[in-house]
Formats: sequence, structure tokens, C-alpha cells
Amino acid sequence: CQNSAAPVLPTTSLNGIVGTWSPAVSTATAGTIIYTFTPDADQCATTTTLSITVDPLITPTFDPVGNVCQNSAAPVLPTMSLNGINGTWSPAVSTATAGTNIYTFTPDADQCATGTTLSITVDPSITPTFDPVDNVCQNSAPPVLPTTSLNGITGTWNSEVSTTIAGTTIHTFTPDAGQCAMSTTLSITVNPLITPTFDPVGNICQNSAALVLPITSLNGITGTWNAAVSTAVAGTTIYTFIPDA
Repeated sequence: CQNSAAPVLPTTSLNGIVGTWSPAVSTATAGTIIYTFTPDADQCATTTTLSITVDPLITPTFDPVGNVCQNSAAPVLPTMSLNGINGTWSPAVSTATAGTNIYTFTPDADQCATGTTLSITVDPSITPTFDPVDNVCQNSAPPVLPTTSLNGITGTWNSEVSTTIAGTTIHTFTPDAGQCAMSTTLSITVNPLITPTFDPVGNICQNSAALVLPITSLNGITGTWNAAVSTAVAGTTIYTFIPDA
């Protein structure tokens, strides 16, 4: 093989002739080179030649590996090149860290092949971001969560938002495949409905001055009443307090 250790030619032939070779054996260049053996004097021997063929080193070739996502399954690199060279890779392929890593292929022995490298780029995993959702009231219209994040990741939520029960619920967003994005969560708090409270109103006389009902409840809820109080007619009247939005 080219650039391998040069063979050492014997200085004594199989039939006992001693001599020297020229030129010095070299494997630096691929091709066939003729070496001449010149017998030492006084042996009644003639010169002869020997040809040595140096095979060129083959560079293993591989298909490039497309970018992979951080923490995804690591690609398995082939142990045979496209041009038939067997060997091993180092180090082991990892997707734990974003960036470009260089992997070295070392051919198995006796193949007249040189080592080569392959680069694999690991794209960072993106965390989808969303605007926070303000607290909502129990039994109000539930907010519709967006299926595309603020930073462009599409996906789905694990459950629809419900306002039937007061409390905080966690909703999980799962990105669609092929986006190098990780799951994220969004919390939504449903505030319980408050019943406005007022001091009871004592009985009043017909045609007396009408009461003015307070527009803020004892527990801080503002609103309006459905009608002004009237004392024109005797009897019990029901007044409805409507909280502001």
C-alpha cells in the first residue's frame, strides 16, 4: 500500500548471489517501479530486475448525514464505506450537545485505505413559548390555546381548557415531528365565582322615600341593579344585582 513500510529486498538471491538493489525501495508514489539487482564482483552473475507495485490509498466515502435534533436518537454510522472499505468510527455518535462534531473513520487493516472524517451537526432543541393566560372566571368561555408558539413551533395540547371547576390546571404542548422542539406546559387558573353579599333591607312603608341600593357589595363586587327601588305598591319585590364585567 502507498505510504506503508517499504519492503526490504534480500541482498542474497535464492541461488546464492550477493549484491545490491537500486534505487532504494519507496512506497511514496502509487504505481509499478522496477528495481535492479547488481551482483557483487567475481560471482559470474548478471544483473536482474524485480517489479514492485504500490497500490494507491483509497479514501473511504460516505453519504453526508443531515442535521439531527438535540437529544434525538443518534444516527448509526455505516461500518462499510460506499466504496467498500470496512472500518470503525470514533468517538461514539451523540446528540446530547448542540453543535457540529467530527467523527473519524479508521479502516480495518490490509485494505490500502486512509482514514477519513464525517461531520454531524446537532441542532439545539427549541422550547416553544406562549403568552401567559390571564386568570379566567369559573363557567366563563374557556380560552382557546394557540397551536403555533410565539417562536413558530406548531403542535397540539393534551387537553382542552375547561372553566367548570375552579383551580389551576397544567396543559402540555407537544410539538409536531421534525421541528427540533421540546414539550412545554402552560398553567391556567380558574377563579371561583363570588356571590355578592349585601346587608338585608328592612321592611319599608308604602309611598315612603325609596331606598338607594349600594352599587358595591360588602365583599367588593361592583355592579348595577335591574331596577330602582319603588315603594308605590305594597308587597315584596325582588331586585337583581348584576356584577360589572
